Amino acid sequence: MTARHLALGFALAVACWRASSPALAEAPNFANVLSAVTLDFAGGGQQDRAVLVQNADDGADLYIYLVKDEADSERSWTLAELKKNLVFSGAMWGQLPSLDVNGKGSLLIKSENEGVGRDRWSQTLTVVYRNNAFLIGGIAYTARDTIDLKAGGACDLNLLSGKGTRNGKPIEGKLAPIKLADWSDEKLPKECQF
Repeated sequence: MTARHLALGFALAVACWRASSPALAEAPNFANVLSAVTLDFAGGGQQDRAVLVQNADDGADLYIYLVKDEADSERSWTLAELKKNLVFSGAMWGQLPSLDVNGKGSLLIKSENEGVGRDRWSQTLTVVYRNNAFLIGGIAYTARDTIDLKAGGACDLNLLSGKGTRNGKPIEGKLAPIKLADWSDEKLPKECQF
C-alpha cells in the first residue's frame, strides 16, 4: 500500500467520522492533502496521523490526530494539534512541502524553494511529543544563492540537546525546543540565518 493510498484511506475515514461528529469542525479539505504519515507519537503502539494540507495563503496547515481508544467503542482519532501556515507551500515543483518519519519515530516536516528565483533553501523541522506537547526538537536548514555562489550556508540543530552544526562546525548554545503552536519563520534560530 502506498503513502497516497494510506492518506486517501485516512481521509475517507475522517470524512465519515466528521459527518457523524460535530466536534470535528476543523477537519481539513482532503482534496488539498499534500502529504500524510502514520506514526506513534506517544510510544504506546498506536497509529497516530499527521496530515499536511495546502491552504489558500501559499502555506500548508498541519493536522495531528492521536488515537483515542475507548473500551466500549471502535478506535477513533482526535484532533490533537492544528498549526495553520506551518510552512511555505508554492505551486510549482521544488516548492511543495512533505511529511516523513525518521528512524526514531519523530515527525519530519520538509519544505523548500528549489524551483524559483535566486534564493534557494530547504528546511526540515523535527517534531517530537514530550509531556503532552508537540515541540520542534530539531531544525535542519540550508540556503544558497544561485548567482552569488559564496552566499548561503547550512545548519543542523538539535534543540533538545542544545547542540548542532553551522556550516559543518560544531556549536553549542542556548537552544531550546519551540512549541509547535508557536513556530513561525521568525523563530528560526540565528544559527540558521544566512
